[in-house]
Amino acid sequence: MSHLNKAILLCVSFLLLGLVCRCGSSSAVAPPNGFLYAANSFRPGSVTALMVTTGALAHILNSTVVTTASPPYTLVAWPPPLASNATTVTTKFVYGGVPATSKGGVITRVLGRTLSGSVPGGIVMMPIVNPGSQTTTSHTLGTPQMLASGDYDPMAVTPGGNFLYAADLTTSQLAAFSIDSNKGTLTSIGPQGPPVGVAVGPDPFNVVVDPQSKFVFVANCDFTSPSNHGSVSVFAINSDGTLAAVAGSPFLIGGGASHPVALTISADSHFLFIASLDDKVYVESITNGALADLGAVSLPTGSTPVSIAISTDDNYIYTGNAGNHTLSFFLNCQQSTPPTGCPASGSPPPPLATPGLNSTTAFSGAVGVMVSDVTNPPSSTTMITSVSGFVYVSDYDHGTVQAFSITSTSACSGLTTPCQPGSLTASGSPVDTGGANPFGLALAH
Repeated sequence: MSHLNKAILLCVSFLLLGLVCRCGSSSAVAPPNGFLYAANSFRPGSVTALMVTTGALAHILNSTVVTTASPPYTLVAWPPPLASNATTVTTKFVYGGVPATSKGGVITRVLGRTLSGSVPGGIVMMPIVNPGSQTTTSHTLGTPQMLASGDYDPMAVTPGGNFLYAADLTTSQLAAFSIDSNKGTLTSIGPQGPPVGVAVGPDPFNVVVDPQSKFVFVANCDFTSPSNHGSVSVFAINSDGTLAAVAGSPFLIGGGASHPVALTISADSHFLFIASLDDKVYVESITNGALADLGAVSLPTGSTPVSIAISTDDNYIYTGNAGNHTLSFFLNCQQSTPPTGCPASGSPPPPLATPGLNSTTAFSGAVGVMVSDVTNPPSSTTMITSVSGFVYVSDYDHGTVQAFSITSTSACSGLTTPCQPGSLTASGSPVDTGGANPFGLALAH
């Protein structure tokens, strides 16, 4: 635990990263256009809407809605923009997870920030005003409504938009809800709704659903236990939204010596990538929900990765490192056709490879949660050969979001100077989030 405590001290000022990583066909890549929501966690909390136009961010005037005594940390959009490959998916609601006490949440447990007093925690829902319009005055938020009580923070919505799953930090349980598509209200699913839920491991920090809506994965950080039982709980999703634990769950990660805090899954649902506070990225294969260890790669000591995301073509893995204020990316060598730079076949290749050029990008402030850009879904009939898009990084200390452009394969074509597809370049100036200490990000149409 001494190493972990040192990592915590290194994190004190840092938190959030929003990844907008998008792929398209080799013939054309449509620019991302949509909306980005930022959760300002400083009490009284608030949520602000930003407009995304060809990757550029603009703060929508008068869009900040105050959530008063219930500052959300994690945000998810409904329906998820990846609910289909159509670009016409319109987001109608934004949900925020609100930890009930100063003991819970990534901000307090990882960053070492103490928030004074307790708050009425739960799940807050904010309807999107005029969601069908794509103007600088649309997509503001309506009056927040608290829909469930609990010490909630991490949560996820199924890609089809039918169910929401939220982890209670105090009880270490995962609650299941169905979603009313008209009102946005939540209904407990049978005996698995609060206050019961299904048991997960110690200190659940992240919840994700695989792209095929078959399984829910929960990162159990086991932050306070000296026995180090860092694990991932996996549940199969039944047709009615109830959950059934996969045989062998929870799965110890790194022999239990890890502290998983963030998860991302490959587009084919075959691989799980895990950011862990022990300065490692673990890679697991997924077979009917069961996990098998494929190895890990290490970041510099003190990096403290608190977020992770994968590009839509599955070629690149990104981490946001709170300890040393950097963003990192790796080549995903699990591909049937690995990206250039992975070791040649013959001996078993490492699960991930670090490219020699621009594999680490410095950032002045907070890095944390990553979300994938869903404003330009890939064609299901076209082989994806290039990557373009943006990485949005919210600065916890300065109340801003910084955009980074992602170098595409086509941008490197014909260049005589070294060029690494997937590397990051700062784009534009930071944009104000309209509040203090932004944490969660959610993308929407």
